[in-house]
Amino acid sequence: MRVIAISVCAAGLLATAQIGAAPASSESPVVSALTYLDVARAGTRVVAVGDRGNILFSEDEGQTWVSAQSPTDALLTSVCFADAKHGWAVGHDAVVLGTADGGETWAVQYSDALGGGAADASADDEDDYDNYDDYDSYDSYDQPEVVDTSGAPFLDVICESADRAMAVGGYGYVVETQDGGTSWQKRNADIPNPDGWHLYAIQRIPNTSTLLIAGEKGTLLRSRDNGVSWQKLKSPYGGTFFGMTVTNNLVLVHGMQGKVFSSRDAGTTWREIKTGVTRAVNDGVVLQDGTIILIGQSGAVLVSHDNGNSVALQYLRNRETVSGVLSLTDGGLLVAGDHGLNVINGIR
Repeated sequence: MRVIAISVCAAGLLATAQIGAAPASSESPVVSALTYLDVARAGTRVVAVGDRGNILFSEDEGQTWVSAQSPTDALLTSVCFADAKHGWAVGHDAVVLGTADGGETWAVQYSDALGGGAADASADDEDDYDNYDDYDSYDSYDQPEVVDTSGAPFLDVICESADRAMAVGGYGYVVETQDGGTSWQKRNADIPNPDGWHLYAIQRIPNTSTLLIAGEKGTLLRSRDNGVSWQKLKSPYGGTFFGMTVTNNLVLVHGMQGKVFSSRDAGTTWREIKTGVTRAVNDGVVLQDGTIILIGQSGAVLVSHDNGNSVALQYLRNRETVSGVLSLTDGGLLVAGDHGLNVINGIR
């Protein structure tokens, strides 16, 4: 297999060697010149997805990378793994990719490209959603009376087991598999979202049967029965939520205008956390010591050492927008965004 090896240079930015050669210190366009939107862990392996269907995986915590075999050139927005082998990635054209070898090879399991039809082969359709990185612009879309989800992007996916996964996305698009991706069922009609607001994030509260969805126009949805039925929650905010960060006893929703809200009763009530930022907060991670780190546009980093009661503001050196974040075993962070993939140290 032809591989692209990538290493971390002294400045902490990812660089690459020529195909098949030992890692070199020069920057690689496949990493630094492409947008990556999400990163996930498959056992000890790290997997990143992003622009033009690119998928990379690393066996050494982001020190070197290999280019995976991807069957699509659609923008990929989210990736997750149920275990070290089985995972899913989702993206534009309502594409769902599945892997059974830890992210080395992928197959299209579902697609609903504009003008195509569900299960058709996917093609990149980024023009349907201009300026994906400018998340705040999503609220400006007019909503049709009858919501047509064809061509909409999936924006998040949750991997429950090797058999079950659920993806959510634009205009309220929701699909689920319970047979490892052999078949996918639309769940739009089961979600109380009659206006078809975009759904950006889905998370489970650990060790419970409770699932939460967050999205556009303050949309917050909860299922107490593992996703069988859903109810709409009272929202503390009328803008868009782009992500959720969840622990056993805390749910943080975050999104436009630097807004972050916390709940300690599975979304029944919410309290606003002052952040000091006015740009979008996109993703978050909980470290082993309980530290919570939220990241977003313009390089904003929000750090909480008190279980989400308050946050302290820092900025990444280059002020780059970050879409996804993953904790590394050495205490560092792997961040994905419009400046590619970067290993960051020193955030505490």
